[in-house]
Formats: sequence, structure tokens, C-alpha cells
Amino acid sequence: MPLTVRIGRPGDLLSIAEWTRATFDWGDYVAEVFEEWLADPAGTVVVAELDGSPVAMGRVAMVGPTEAWAQGMRVHPDHRREGIGTAASRFMCEWSRDRGARIVRLAIDDRNAASQAQVSTMGFRQVSQWRRGERAIGEPVPEGDGGIRVPPMERLDDAPAAEAEAAFLSWSTGELALAAGGLLPIGWVWRTMTIDHLLLAARNHNLVEGRPGWAMTEVDEDDVYQVHWLETTPDDAHAMVLALMDRAVEAGVALMKVMVPDVDWLTDQLTRSGFEFHGVGVWALVL
Repeated sequence: MPLTVRIGRPGDLLSIAEWTRATFDWGDYVAEVFEEWLADPAGTVVVAELDGSPVAMGRVAMVGPTEAWAQGMRVHPDHRREGIGTAASRFMCEWSRDRGARIVRLAIDDRNAASQAQVSTMGFRQVSQWRRGERAIGEPVPEGDGGIRVPPMERLDDAPAAEAEAAFLSWSTGELALAAGGLLPIGWVWRTMTIDHLLLAARNHNLVEGRPGWAMTEVDEDDVYQVHWLETTPDDAHAMVLALMDRAVEAGVALMKVMVPDVDWLTDQLTRSGFEFHGVGVWALVL
């Protein structure tokens, strides 16, 4: 039977879970979120089928009026390098175009040369380079036993919504925004950043401020302190990193993660502070 590319169905899950369980050394996540992705009205799951069985899948969603995000592309190990992933990706691009998207983006780990080659043949180009880092966080320091590691003037506190404009203006005219390509990553989804993202973060008590700068942070459902975005300078980067680590200690988490554009002075400071990194590229295709 010829290859069929279609919208995914609940009945696809069992087969997909079987051949994705060993995608990475630690397994895979797509089976866990498959039903959630199917139910999301902003996106869809695309499945490529051979002889009645799913042999590839991917997810695409609208993340703005004219922006789409693709992720979770998987191809059955027995059917790689047969053009099936490209066929599914083209279907996702058409789905996005039909809903008003002018651009579709995706992220690829630097170690995934096969995916980089595949999207390159479709016309995607890399638009920004990122560093994904993490660091274990120690136990909180008891009251009176030294407290925080930065002086009070360096601390980061919850920012009011009124700070969003200043934070956005500082970032959007600086080196970090240029390196980021104007994009904001939350989880494994990048989109064009606007002041509204900072306003929402402030309302949810996820925007912090202090003399070293601003940051958008949260403690996620796994009790990980996530830093999605930050704005600082080379001179203040050291204080900013220590202040963020103090916030993580105060939150009582065991792990802190950051996603930052690959700017030497920032990643060097994070590395000196104990973060371990690997690279991620964001790729884009104009529709």
C-alpha cells in the first residue's frame, strides 16, 4: 500500500508507544503526551501510515497568529531514510499554512545530525543557537547561618506588572535578544517574544527583578526551578546567576534548569557556576 499521511487518532497510540519506547537512552515522551496533543485545539498530531500501521508521527501547533511550532517528529526505526519523515513534515507545514501561519519553527539537539540534514533538505535554516543547562541545587541555608549568597542589593524579588515595559525595552535592544532571534522559549516551544509574555509572567508572580536585571522563572510540576528568559549585562551576569540560584534554593528545589541564547559571556558565567550544557538549534521555514 502507498504511504498515507493523515491526522492522528487515539487508536494510533498503542503502535506508536511500541516503536518509540527506545528513541533515546532514557526512552521517549511522545506516548505520554500523545492524547494531550490530540485534544489540544491549537494543534494536531500528524501520522504517516504504511500497510495500516503508523510508521511516523509529529505534532504541530499554532503558537501565535502567524507562527507554528513543530515537534515530536518520530520515524519507525525500520523505515528511516525513506522520505517518510519529510512527507509528514510537509503535511504539517501545509496544515500550518492553511491556518494562517507564515513561518514554522522547530528545535533540534546539536547531536541530532540526521534531523538537521532532513529539515535542511526541506528548506529550513537555523535562526538561533541555544544552550540548555542544568545544575543541582543544595539544601536551603538555615536562617541565621549565612543566609543568601548575594548581598541584599543583588537580590531578585517578584516584579510588578509595571516593570514589564522596562524589562522588554532593555532586552529587545540588547545582545541577548539579537542572539535569541527575538524568540522566547518555554518548555520545548519557541515563539516571538512580546511584552505581553512579561505582563502575564508578572501577574503569575513569575517575573523577578533586581539590580542585576530581570528573569522569567517558575517552579514546574516536577519541582524544577526553570529559567525561561533573562535580561542582564556582561558586568552583572555573575550577580544575576547567583541571585537566580538563591531563588532556587529558597524555592526548595533540587534542580535548576536554564535555556539561554548562546552568548559567550553568559554561558561562561553559568558554566563557572556549575551548570552543565548541551546545544540546541532553532530552525525556521518561511511558508
